Amino acid sequence: MSQQNPDFPDIRKINAELFSNLDSNDIKDFEYLKQVQQNCMEQVNPFTCYVTILLGKDPKITWRHNTANHFGLVDLQFEDLIGLVHPSWRFLYVNSAKVIYEVAYKYRNIFMQKGSTAVRQLPLRHRSGQYYWYHQVSVKVADDGDSLAAQINYYQQSTPYEAQLPTMPQMATSGEVNKVGMKELNRLTLEFLPDFLGQFLSDAQVKFMLQYRKVLFESGGKKQVQGGLLKRLDEVDTLDNLKKLKQRIRLNVTDYFQHPSLDSAYGLGLWLNYCFPLESD
Repeated sequence: MSQQNPDFPDIRKINAELFSNLDSNDIKDFEYLKQVQQNCMEQVNPFTCYVTILLGKDPKITWRHNTANHFGLVDLQFEDLIGLVHPSWRFLYVNSAKVIYEVAYKYRNIFMQKGSTAVRQLPLRHRSGQYYWYHQVSVKVADDGDSLAAQINYYQQSTPYEAQLPTMPQMATSGEVNKVGMKELNRLTLEFLPDFLGQFLSDAQVKFMLQYRKVLFESGGKKQVQGGLLKRLDEVDTLDNLKKLKQRIRLNVTDYFQHPSLDSAYGLGLWLNYCFPLESD
């Protein structure tokens, strides 16, 4: 199944709208920013690289360290970050980045604290051409007195793409996940879940997966007796149709992700429940 060309949100535009009043001349705590950058350089960790992102009407990377050794880009730019993400996960990366900026801005009184972070796992293209999982940590390092103004991103290289799976970003304050921010983040990510699935599944298959993952959630991840599923799902009425539908989903999922852990409707359903948790209320 050919991948669609999604109409990704424009992260530059999102930044410009959220931080339209940000003036680089008003940024506070540049001494702290310089201190953190110096600490990054002194770590001498060959498996980690760093960038400083200045937010505002014209978001840009203003400092980078060791990015050439990882991504082959000495002058890494803001737009390059999206291009480095594995194509299968780019939609998820861009949309979750959009909502995390929205939540950080909405609750800026909470996330203005020094050391506030957001963490995630994502597959990035190494300078060798192979994709590796990277652990990304985004740390608030400067503000303008009203909102987040600059962040440093740490990228630590992990295993090749064929191992593990990505996690959705988590927002943290002083090292502890903030419940208010996470609840809002989870709610917003659920809103773009159907569009994410629509990148590689038909409308009927998306509807099936949204129902099927609820069944898996209620069963604690246990596979249901096939006949029992027919009573719970709208898109199928016979066991034969159910098997054909799940087989088509398996082929599409395998083709899209090219990842051994995502090779069936069941595997996809478990991952969806892990990364897009259903609202308890």
